[in-house]
This record gives sequence, C-alpha cells and structure tokens, in this order.
Amino acid sequence: MADSQTTQPSEDHAEQAMSTHGIKPLRAVAGYLTKDAQKKPALFSKGLGKLWDFDDSISIEFIKEIEKKFRRKNKKFGYFSKDVSSVPRELSQYYQSSDDKLASSFLSFCDGLMENLSNEANEVSASPSAGGNVVMMHYTSHESDDMGKVLVMLLEKKSMFDFDDDLRPERMEPIDTSAIKQSALIDVNLFHALYPENDGDPYLKFIEGSSRADFFKSALGCDETANNEKSVQEIDRAVGDFIENKISDLGLAEEIRNGVKSLLLEHAKPDSEPLSLGMVENRIDQILPEGSAEKSTFSSFVNYNEYFVSEWFSPTNYRAGKVGKIVLVDDNKSYDVEVSENSIGDMKSNKPVKVSECGNYLCFPLSGEKRREVHRVTGRSVSESDE
Repeated sequence: MADSQTTQPSEDHAEQAMSTHGIKPLRAVAGYLTKDAQKKPALFSKGLGKLWDFDDSISIEFIKEIEKKFRRKNKKFGYFSKDVSSVPRELSQYYQSSDDKLASSFLSFCDGLMENLSNEANEVSASPSAGGNVVMMHYTSHESDDMGKVLVMLLEKKSMFDFDDDLRPERMEPIDTSAIKQSALIDVNLFHALYPENDGDPYLKFIEGSSRADFFKSALGCDETANNEKSVQEIDRAVGDFIENKISDLGLAEEIRNGVKSLLLEHAKPDSEPLSLGMVENRIDQILPEGSAEKSTFSSFVNYNEYFVSEWFSPTNYRAGKVGKIVLVDDNKSYDVEVSENSIGDMKSNKPVKVSECGNYLCFPLSGEKRREVHRVTGRSVSESDE
C-alpha cells in the first residue's frame, strides 16, 4: 500500500495530461431547436448553421473546459441501440469518408442529429424551454491513430456563445459551462471497436446540466445502460485504488472495504433503492476518522480518474458478494481460487491466508474433507487429527 501522500491523477494532473497530448479541433457546427408558437399544433423546428472557422487558441480552451466539466460531474453511460441505426450509421459514414467529403458528411451527420432532436422533442410534447442552441464538435488529440471524440451539447438560448447569422461564434469567452442543459460525449475509438456488439466499456457519456429531459438521450439513439454489473466492478476497483493511494492504515483499509461491501449488499436486497456514487462516498466518510483529509473526496476521485460508475446503479447480490475478492490463477491455469482481500496478511499476522516472506506464495488453511483429499494426493498419511 502506498504512502498516504501518493495519489492517483488529480485534477491538475488530468489537465496537464490533456495539454501534453494536445487537442486538435477538426469540425464544429451549431444548430437551433425552437418551438414555433405560430403553428398549430406548435411543433419544434430545427436549423443548422455553417461550419465554424476555428480560432485554435479559443476552441482548445473551450474543449478543455468541457472535458473538465465531464470529469467533475457524475455521468450516465450507454451505447447506441442496435435498433436505432441512423446516428451510428451516419457517424460511421462521416469518419470513414474520403478527405474531400469529410465536411459534407459531418454536416449530414449533424443535420440528422438535429432532425432526431426535433422529432423526439415533439414526441414527448416538450415545453418551449426544452429548446436552445445545439453545438456539435469533433476533435482529436495530435496522436495519428486517435479517431477523437464527438461532443453534442444542448445549450440555453443565452449561452456561452455570441452567434452570427450563420450560427458561427463571434465570441467564445467567457466560457460559462452553466449554460449547458444536456451534453453527450462519444468516444469514436471505442465506438468503432465495439459497435454493434457493444461488448466493452461504454462509449457514450452523458451529463445533465439545467435540464433532465430524456428526449436528448433518445434522439441520439442511446441504449442507456445503468450497467449495474460494470458499475459495481468499477466501484470495487476504485475503492481498491483509493485505499492504495490514500489510506496507509491497514485496519482502516479493511474497515472501508467491509463498509462499502456491506452497503452494496444492503442495496442488493429486493425493493431496495438504487445506489449513487454520493452514497458510497458517505459510507466511506462515516468510516474515516474525524479530521481526515480524505473525507468527501471519493466521488471526485472516481470522476477524475474516469471509472465507469453510472450516476445510479442497482447491485445484484451475486455481484456485491464478489466485491473485495481476488481470483488467483497460475500461469498454466492449473488452479483458480477466490480470496477475500481482508483475509490476506503476512506470515506473522492472524489472517487465515498468509503471504510468504518472498511474496511469491500464499499459504491457505485446510480443513475437513478437503484436508484429507490433499493429504491423499501428496501421499501423506491421514491421522486421526486429520479426520
């Protein structure tokens, strides 16, 4: 376990990493979504502006601010639904286009998004306040094999931009991220690798600002997955990393692991309410001693280090029971054994599973019939004490 001064990447480290890799804006366009009260029935209409002329220094700062926003906030995760093909199909067509067609393909993709947004808003009879400006942007790092990310934001009408008649920003500063109503971030690398099987980490991330309207996610064709199993696995991993980097007291570390597991099992019971990241943080805070600098830091730790923990999730009894356990398998896969982390100690400890001085072996206690079976295999005689 690391010294308590050692930490996982902090906000500053994350921002430095972002600067190190660099950001390269590729294309961006803004649209509008508005309800026309003059028409009966009043329906949402949409429009799309012209491609932006980038001022790199401003647009890069803007992207950094949005990435920071995604790191700070609790997120929802998802995939494109296999049953709603227009958005993923047009996204694929865009990034696979030849160089001379990339601009027009991007505009076609964005126009399709705007059409979906207006249709979904009309479907749920959303209020006029559900409208606003929509900014769609594709950017990458400077790494040659990076396919980048696509950002889609629904903004308040009085947003962080002053738009001209072509919906191009005349001014991007000051960057007021409180103007974001809903925002989605598509990891194109993951999407390209996983769609349509969707058998890996979610490539869609959502954060909510001033609006909780579901039509935004529906318009993107999102199959929102609470991904309960993945969230529990990631909570388990995050707790382990949090302890390794911030908690030097072995007894306190054991209490934290037990406390989080107990919380998960409580919420795995039938009719239990879903869990949130904040509830896990509260349980850890109850265990941490008074005055601990680590109180109220677990949620930020999870968000900044981008563990895939949904805003709300419901653990199953089976998955919660697996928390805090390590599955050990040798190189030849001749055995596998599941061990609770809290059962492991050094040779001088009172833990049932002991680590050898060299650190290469574990010693397990044997009892009952299993002890007799092992003794027979090794040719050891079975005495009455082994009964």
